[in-house]
Amino acid sequence: MKKLVSIIFLILAVAQLDAQTLTDLNYHYKDLDTTEVKNLNFRVESMSFFHNTEYMGEIVDGYTWTGAWLRPKLNYTFSAKLKLEVGGHFLRYHSRDDFTVVRPWFSAQYQMFPKMKAIFGNLNLNRNLGLVKQLWEPERIMTDAPREGVQFIYESKYFEMQNWMSWEQFILRGDPFQEHFTFGLSGRGQIFPNSGLKIHIPLQVLVYHRGGEIDSSPLGVITDLNYATGLETQFKVGDGFLKTTNLNLHWVGYDCPDGPAPYGYKRGHGYSVTVAADTHIGKFSLDYWNAYQFIAPYGKRIYMSISDRDIALSQTDRSQVAFNYMMKQHILKDIEFAFQGEALYDFLTTKFSFAFGYYLVINQDFLLKKLKD
Repeated sequence: MKKLVSIIFLILAVAQLDAQTLTDLNYHYKDLDTTEVKNLNFRVESMSFFHNTEYMGEIVDGYTWTGAWLRPKLNYTFSAKLKLEVGGHFLRYHSRDDFTVVRPWFSAQYQMFPKMKAIFGNLNLNRNLGLVKQLWEPERIMTDAPREGVQFIYESKYFEMQNWMSWEQFILRGDPFQEHFTFGLSGRGQIFPNSGLKIHIPLQVLVYHRGGEIDSSPLGVITDLNYATGLETQFKVGDGFLKTTNLNLHWVGYDCPDGPAPYGYKRGHGYSVTVAADTHIGKFSLDYWNAYQFIAPYGKRIYMSISDRDIALSQTDRSQVAFNYMMKQHILKDIEFAFQGEALYDFLTTKFSFAFGYYLVINQDFLLKKLKD
């Protein structure tokens, strides 16, 4: 009880400090722009990064990501309802002789209704797909190939939602391996519309399925299910040193409804309490995390209950606090530099960990030609 009181006091003490991670740098995907109808553009998207972690304990080993990815592409806006992009995605880590990821890029956006759009091909992964970091690791922006599938996005004044299916492994009849795909749903509704105070209820669902009906793999079907809900509040302070403050409460869960538990647990849960602030010198946040048998195949590994190197090494109960800071500097239009630092303390193992990174983000458009009707 004393430990819980201390944690609550610590959180309230820094309540003047939205949780910021690499999610804040993930905004590369560009929506259809009606002012660019009949424009043929060349777009360059890139991220250079040095991201180092010094994690202690058995859950996650320390590691470093250092490298860059480049995504050149051509895009053409046919009308106010249709846009097409073609190009490539190239990821290379420093000192390696080859590219880690080389993928073609194809994405078509269709504005189905005034507030709803459909995306086919490469998906819009901006802002971490609207998922909390416990369900979707923000570092995937530095490691993963672009997601491919179909996505629907709805946005209105008081409600936003996106739904997608992406394929990690597609199969044809007789293939000796399983089909792997992910189903996701994320959204939030505003329940207290006010110019100074905003209150949202989030809802997030993530399903990772391995199986298939036409392959020849002897492996059985396995499905992992994650979900989250909670309360998100933002208070606008003003235009001085302190701009906004946030208090976010999230409850997350895990379930394995199909097949044997691949990670040792059939179900688990956790919750986080985050207080944060946006200031003139950067964004600060303090996040308390508590979990029991929690697993998320795509989530940030430091929050899991099993080791990333051996599932036999587990920590059924988790209790830790993390302090985050992010600073961004705009260099030129659509080019910015960012620094992020994180310090973590595990209450159960009494171990201290930290991480930091430097990032250069580029999103530039060049008009090649304005086509006539």
